[in-house]
Amino acid sequence: MPEIFSPANLKNFWVTLTTGHTLAATAIVIVLLILIRAIALRIANRNITDNFTKIRYRRGVSYVIFFTGVFLLLPVWLPSIRNIATFLGIFGAGFLIITKDLWICVGGWAYIIVRRPYSIGDRIEVGDIAGDVIDIRLMETSVMEVSNSEGRLTTGRILYFPNAKVFTETIATTSKEIAHTYQEIHVQLNVNSNWEKAEKILIHATHEHYKFAVEEKNRLEENTERRHTVSGYREPRVLTEMQDGRIVLHLQFMAPTGQGAVMIDRIWRTFLLEAKKETGIELGT
Repeated sequence: MPEIFSPANLKNFWVTLTTGHTLAATAIVIVLLILIRAIALRIANRNITDNFTKIRYRRGVSYVIFFTGVFLLLPVWLPSIRNIATFLGIFGAGFLIITKDLWICVGGWAYIIVRRPYSIGDRIEVGDIAGDVIDIRLMETSVMEVSNSEGRLTTGRILYFPNAKVFTETIATTSKEIAHTYQEIHVQLNVNSNWEKAEKILIHATHEHYKFAVEEKNRLEENTERRHTVSGYREPRVLTEMQDGRIVLHLQFMAPTGQGAVMIDRIWRTFLLEAKKETGIELGT
């Protein structure tokens, strides 16, 4: 029995099968690869809980299966490597010139996979495109567009851009593991105001509303099982300076991605209400 499956016998079987039976060999290879892909994805679905990891794994398996199929079927459809070399020598240069944009996109995809300037779930800006990455394919990347407003909320539109842009455009990214963006609030006070008390109100309000912002972020992403860590968080601080006879407090803080506008609104509301109760705080005009 072992002799039946020896390398020599298997080679002879493959040669016999592929000689004059191109369609049959192609069908066998495709069926086997589909079965292997199904088994690999079934194992992944059982053992991987994070949805973004599942997407990357499924995409990786698909690419491996595709290139394996090409490797196995090239000898079947093309009689010899010499013929391939001859064909490429005659038509290769023209073909590459005509399809250079496509190959640049493929190179961009390879760069994204290897160097990982961004991954699924990151918020990125590439040229004039800004959004949350939802898929990275061989030719293009798709993102859920975010608005240009302060809060950077999603617009509901999906944008596609070619992977070649990673070589020609500046890329800015907020990683899903960090998921915080820098925010500022500027408060002008009259010169006789109790700026120290105003500073304490700002810091306290920022701490309180940051907790609510994180809870809201997690609630919105509960169905996707996506959780942001606070590794990018920095404690809020207030810088003080004099401008044109007024005291200016610059509150600097970190907000969870997409929650900047909400935090700014809540901090301002809290500060205005508390400042109204204090006799020593007068807003500048």
